[in-house]
Amino acid sequence: MREIITVQVGQCGNQIGRRFWLEMLHEAAIQPQHGYDASMSALFRNVDVRYEPPIELHVGSLLSSVRARAILVDTEEAVVAETMRDPVLRDLFDESQLITDVSGAGNNWAQGYCEYGPRSRPRIEAAARRALEACDSPQAFFFLHSVGGGTGSGLGSSALELMRDVFPD
Repeated sequence: MREIITVQVGQCGNQIGRRFWLEMLHEAAIQPQHGYDASMSALFRNVDVRYEPPIELHVGSLLSSVRARAILVDTEEAVVAETMRDPVLRDLFDESQLITDVSGAGNNWAQGYCEYGPRSRPRIEAAARRALEACDSPQAFFFLHSVGGGTGSGLGSSALELMRDVFPD
């Protein structure tokens, strides 16, 4: 099985990501009789939340509680907080995979890249390592971000460079 880690950066990336995950959950709900299969494992982890920390369940097991293979990044808390308030999505994401700040990049690529890039790099790298450790055979990082503006484009560019440099294969 090959897993994909989704990285959502900025307002645009997180809003598109929110819709993406709702669609993926809808697809998973269409065929619940199949349990946790290889196609679901590409984007989701199946965990038993009765334990702390939750126990990973393997392909072929009954569907218990799914968690997205995702990292949510934004320089403002509002969009990520909105996702976490959604009754359908709130349990889908691990709190340790949310990376936010409070002031925003102000629609400025340079501020996203030069200021928030270096500041966020250790947290993004740690979140990526945690996500990779939960994979048997990671295939790719799937980025959702804008190409204009501040956080999605600037911090998104920095995060893409980070993944290229730290995880070249």
